[in-house]
Amino acid sequence: MSGATRVKLRGLLRELGDLAEEVDPFAHDDSGAPLFDHIAKVATKAAGQARDLETEAHNTAMENGGRP
Repeated sequence: MSGATRVKLRGLLRELGDLAEEVDPFAHDDSGAPLFDHIAKVATKAAGQARDLETEAHNTAMENGGRP
């Protein structure tokens, strides 16, 4: 895995971890909808980035004569 890929992966994991700070256990019951929408957007972005990283890792392995 390249250094650039590792940097992307670290950023992705940080962004996902930061969502925990946005959950207020004492918030009103009706405050969840905007938070769930935000979580869904971040998760969709994370899934896309994960697919990109998987493709990059596969392509790099194939270019180097390795196995996927």
